[in-house]
Amino acid sequence: AWRAPKSTLGGKFSFTSRETFILLGNVFLVVSAASVLLGTLYPLLIDALHLGKISVGPPYFNSVFVPIMIPLLVLMGIGPWTNWKNSNLVDVIKRLWIAALVAVIAAALIPFTMGEFTWLSSLGFLLAFWVISSGVLQIIRQAKAGKPTRSFIGMQVAHLGIAVFVIGVTMVGAYQEEKDVRMLPGESVSVGGYQIQLQSVSAVPGPNYNAMQGTFLLSRNGKLEATMYPEKRSYFSSTMPMTEAAIDAGLTRDIYVSLGEELEDKAWAVRVYYKPFVDWIWGGCLLMALGGVLAMSDKRYRMKLRKAAV
Repeated sequence: AWRAPKSTLGGKFSFTSRETFILLGNVFLVVSAASVLLGTLYPLLIDALHLGKISVGPPYFNSVFVPIMIPLLVLMGIGPWTNWKNSNLVDVIKRLWIAALVAVIAAALIPFTMGEFTWLSSLGFLLAFWVISSGVLQIIRQAKAGKPTRSFIGMQVAHLGIAVFVIGVTMVGAYQEEKDVRMLPGESVSVGGYQIQLQSVSAVPGPNYNAMQGTFLLSRNGKLEATMYPEKRSYFSSTMPMTEAAIDAGLTRDIYVSLGEELEDKAWAVRVYYKPFVDWIWGGCLLMALGGVLAMSDKRYRMKLRKAAV
């Protein structure tokens, strides 16, 4: 895509070239970024112009962002296998049949192992493992050809980050659980295969607030995993009570417990969340950033910049 302005100087490339795939990928990325920016700033702009108040939530981002990312992920699995200037897509597809097979198997099996099959979750796993499998095949090919460059390593890390991000979004979107329950001390609620038991609620003083603190035991299969202490705080400087959720974070799931209002008979309103693989969303973003840094640190690009300066 960077070479596109040189097309009038003999640098033409075909529709099946790597330049085209990079260009299309950049277009999808720019459009997705613009859609997120629009959804974030548009309500603020409408409010600033006194044209009313609107809210933009998950339905907007799901309906706009997801359709843009689907073709982008398909291109990410194919693009690195194409050649500069021109490629034979039939040959490229023949090289990727293993990646496609792995992606289809993952899309079929993983939702069943999670206990519930949905077409959206299957699509998410299909795209994520398509990118991962294509990347693994590229690494194997590069290892046979010689030492990989930093730009190649950076590309693979960034693509892996996007796949990890997609897995995280898919797991949270398809398998998260939320429950609002009324609990007495000694009662339990099950969420995501975990049991959360309310032990007690007691008053605790803070530096600038008073709080009611709940003690919850988080266990799985009879084994204690953690003790959680959510609070309902009343700050001295405000009359509005604040909820301080307790979070037990893990590599494959985060569990949140929030203490609500006190009800009759010493019962409490409690809200619990189970979010599987939510940390993979942030981990994927970190891998994408790391991949970009690695690619930019390739010495070949610095040499080109120095030559251009001379």
